[in-house]
This record gives sequence, C-alpha cells and structure tokens, in this order.
Amino acid sequence: MNTKTDVRTGVVTSPQFYTRILLLAVPIILQQLLRVSVDTLDSIMLGRIDQIQMSAVSQAQQIFFVFYTVCSGFSAGCSVLIAQYWGKQEPESIKTLIALGIRYIAIFGFVFSACVLAWPEKLLRIYSSDPELISIGVSYLRIAAVMYPLCAVSTMMFACCRGIEEMRISFTTNAVSYPLNVFLDYCLIFGRFGLPELGIRGAAFGAVIARSVEFLLLWTFLFGREKKLSMRLSDMKRRDKKLSRDFWKVGLPIMAHELIWSTGTTAGSSITGQMGTLIVTGYNVANAFYQMVASTMNGVLQACSVTIGKTIGSGADRTRIQREAYSMVLIGLVGGSIVGLTTLFAGQLFVNLYILTPEAEEYARRFMLIFAAIWPFSGMEMTGMIATLRAGGDGKMGLICDIFSMWMITIPLAAAAAFVLHLSPYVVVTIIKINIAIEALVGIWRIRTGKWMRNLTV
Repeated sequence: MNTKTDVRTGVVTSPQFYTRILLLAVPIILQQLLRVSVDTLDSIMLGRIDQIQMSAVSQAQQIFFVFYTVCSGFSAGCSVLIAQYWGKQEPESIKTLIALGIRYIAIFGFVFSACVLAWPEKLLRIYSSDPELISIGVSYLRIAAVMYPLCAVSTMMFACCRGIEEMRISFTTNAVSYPLNVFLDYCLIFGRFGLPELGIRGAAFGAVIARSVEFLLLWTFLFGREKKLSMRLSDMKRRDKKLSRDFWKVGLPIMAHELIWSTGTTAGSSITGQMGTLIVTGYNVANAFYQMVASTMNGVLQACSVTIGKTIGSGADRTRIQREAYSMVLIGLVGGSIVGLTTLFAGQLFVNLYILTPEAEEYARRFMLIFAAIWPFSGMEMTGMIATLRAGGDGKMGLICDIFSMWMITIPLAAAAAFVLHLSPYVVVTIIKINIAIEALVGIWRIRTGKWMRNLTV
C-alpha cells in the first residue's frame, strides 16, 4: 500500500498509518498497565501496613527493574530482527531467531537469579542505607528471585510475538496472570480466605505463582496454538551461524544500552535513597505513577518499532522510511505532552491513594511536577532514540549517548548536588531527569542524518 506523505512537513499524513500503530499499541499498553498496576497495588497494600514495608518492596523492585530492563533489551534486539524478517516474509528465519533468543535469555535469567539469591543484602545496600528496610527487602528478594528465569523467557516470547504482530496472546496472558497476581498478593499480604498473613513475603509468593502461570500460558500458545509460524518444540534445536551473529550484533548494543540506562536510573534512585526515608517514600510514590503512565508510551514505542522495522525489512525506499521516522518523533511529542498533562492533573489524586505523612506527600506531589515537565522530551526519546533507531539497526547511538549524558554528566552532577552542595531534593531529581532531554535531542539529530537505516535481512 502506498503511504501518503507531505513533502513539506516530511511526515506521513495517511490516517491508516497512525491507525495501524494505534491498533498495535493498544494491546501492549493494556499489558504494560496491568504489569505496572500490580507493583503499584503491592506498594499501596503494603503501605496500609507501614511505610517501611512499602519502601522496602519499592527498593527491592529496583533490582528486578534492572533485570527486567536488560531482558527487555535482549528481547528488543531479537524483535528488531524478527520484525524485519516478518516484513521480508521469511518464517523459517524467524523460527530460528525465536529458538536462539529463548536459549540465550534463559541462561541470563538463571545466572542473574543465582546472583540475587547469593547476595541479596549487598545488592539492596546499593539503594538504601536503612538496616530495617534492607532486612525486610531481603526477605522479599529471597523468594522473588526464583521467578527471574521464567520472567526472562516470558519477556523473550512476548517480544517475539510482537515482532510478528501477534498481540492478542500478550494481552490475554496478562489479563489472566496479573489479576491473579493482585488477588494472591491481597490474600497473602493480609491473610484473607484462610491463607497466612505474610506481609511483604506474601507479595513475593504471589508474584512467583503468577509469573509461573504466565510462562505456562505463553509456552503453550507459542509451541502449540500459534498459527502464523506453527512452531513446535523440535524447533528449539534450530541453529544458524549467520542469524546468531546478527542476533548478537544487533542485540548486544541494545542490551548494553538497557543495562547502562537501568543502572543509571537506579543510581538516581540510590542517590535519593540516601537523602532520607521521607524523600525515598515520596520519590517512590511519584515514580509509581510515572511508571504507570509510562505504560502508554511504552506501548506506542513498541508499536512504532515493529511498524518501521517491518517497513525497512520489506525493502521500502529511504524516503518513505525517513518520513515514517519523522512521524514517530511527532507521535512521541504529542503522546509525551498528553502524558505530562495527565501527570499534572491526576498526580494528586494518585498520591491520595497512599497513607503518607504530610512531608512525604509534599515530596511526592512536587516530584510529579518535575516528571510532568520532562514528559514531552521523554516521549520523543522513546519513539525516536529507542523505537526508530533500534528498528533501523542503530542500537549503538543510545548506548553511547547514555554513557556520556547519564554517567558522565547527570549522575555525577546529581551526586554532587545531593552530597557535596546539599541542594534541595527537587534540584537533584531535576538534574537526574535532564538526561532524557539530551537523549531526545540527540535522537532527533541522528534521525535527520539518515545514517541509522540498515536492512538487517540482506
């Protein structure tokens, strides 16, 4: 189908183009919302017991955040290749990529789980200096770490399904596993329906059971019911040297980028975590809302990535690809602005769901104002630097940008502002978030050069 474009503005003007992205994005947005809602509800439920347990689970989840983000980067690299081969209509290559991706990410999941089980206290000390908070967090991690290998493989299967535009199973699976997670958490945290009252450990047990169900549903679908590829368990033995090289060539920069970004993000949390329990609580509440509304843009990001990756793989001309790329940035700007306004007007209502001291509530409210201001840039970063450049095989740009802008500029400046200059926590958080604006602008510059477009299937 010919894509209508406007030469003057350089963006796609065909309504069908944006409708396709929306249809791809909606199931992913709902999936992301369900995932984030579980963490948020855990935080709210534990907050009903006391603020220490709420803060402990939030800090423990920082470790899972790093793990999940690296898994997402691992999976994104595979999904980029699958989307291009899907555009080229080569199902056999896609089957091989899925087999490679599952095997590689399973190994990573087992190794990470073993590390968390071996050193939970040391890992938590990165994010907090409060002995009571660390002790409670360790009790959560010793249980939750068991689910990491299953989560890793599930993340890869979700990404592979997105690459072939199979969205229904992702939403259906999460529509079962996440409500189950919330129900089990409620029962095990508070001791309802005859189950023991376990507090924070109940949240961990609920997560492990729900993620196990999620894995079984996905595995059964992918190797038994999926019709586009008709994969079977015997396909897991597939090997291909070229595809394996391409997998690592594309995947490693993305995985490294996600690792650098996630550890940088948690380094920011670590800085605020050393500034006092009230600041930690306020930041965690504001960040919970940030993650919830970010679900919308994460869904848009992944839909944009699949769309432009498929276009590149189909052999489209560079002019069409470039205009679609500009359209992705426009989508990010509009979407990010809407999310920022949502944060501005709905943030206080979210804070009211928690039982907080007046000081912690004030911190949460003001942190949300900072997050609202950065969202237009965040939207463009997500659809430009991440979705578009990665879909074109240019995962290195984001990695290089984060190394310099995050680890050499914003993190050192934020640490100095917090511990040397003793500036306001609002100034510290603003400095941390400036990295997003830098990445957004670099991403737009890189797209304008046109040097990011690579057909990875040739």
